[in-house]
This record gives sequence, structure tokens and C-alpha cells, in this order.
Amino acid sequence: MKYLYILITCFLAFSCNSNQKVLAAKDADEITIYCPKDGICTFEILKSKSLKILKDEFDNLYPEISDGDNIILKFEYKRNEIPNTVDGHYSELIYVELNSNKLIIELENSKLQEVNLLFARLCFCRGQTGYYKVKKGKLAISKENDKYQFNLEFKIDEVPQIITSINQTFTLNK
Repeated sequence: MKYLYILITCFLAFSCNSNQKVLAAKDADEITIYCPKDGICTFEILKSKSLKILKDEFDNLYPEISDGDNIILKFEYKRNEIPNTVDGHYSELIYVELNSNKLIIELENSKLQEVNLLFARLCFCRGQTGYYKVKKGKLAISKENDKYQFNLEFKIDEVPQIITSINQTFTLNK
């Protein structure tokens, strides 16, 4: 009976923690998000930041986020890990750097680099992992009342991708 009491107490304690995480996500400006059923997606707004796209000694791209005057939107898709595999992780990231004074935009193809649009495929996929500049696609951000609508459709030629479009509504709290 004593073990049953301990088990029930632990269950209740862990149940309370998961509810707190759900409430925290609602407070983080997330309003709508589409995500494949086999994973978890997040949309973050990084204020007062700057995004630099750098190259390492092997000529591979990578992002560097530092303090600045802009806003970085970060979308992440993290696939559920495949059971019983050592390197079963897979994720895709999309970064967009926006000028704080010019949030309403429409860009297409090569103009996408005006906002440092960067795609990452991170996995144990030999020769098909890393960061890539997005050169094909369309980005539109509009505003209605206090809500911004983020619409991105894009294609990466260098590697396979799961996420090809993002439609996200968000707000910017002062």
C-alpha cells in the first residue's frame, strides 16, 4: 500500500509539471502551428538579436546569433526519435532575420537572402546534413490588428526536406 501511495504521488507531481509547460507555450506568442504528426514543432521570436551566416574551415554554413536591433523568427521541426536506434534524431530549422522597423514584407527567390533565410537539416544523414541558404521560395508577412501572418513556401535543392511551407500567426508583445 505504501508503494501505491508513492506511485500515485509521483504521478500527480509529474502531471502538474506537464500542465505548466503547456501554459508556458501559450504565453510564448504561439498561436497556430502546422506540424507533421511524427514530431514536434516550435516557433520562437528572438527580439533584439542579429543573425550572421558564417562558414567554417570546411566551407559549411552555420548561424551565429548575437545581440542586435532585429527580430529573428526561428521555426523548428523535431521528429520523434526512432526507437532502438543510436542516431535516430532528425530536425529541421528555419531562421528569418527581420528588420524591427520593416516587418511587413513580400520576397521571392534570390531576394529571400535580404532576410538571411536559412534552412538546416540536422541528422545522421551522411552528406545530407547542414545549413543552407534558401534561394527558391516565397515569403510574405502581413499584419492585421495586432497579429502578424507569416507565410513561407520554399524548396531546397541540396538536400531532401520535410517542411516546405510554414503558415504561422504571431504577436509581438512590447
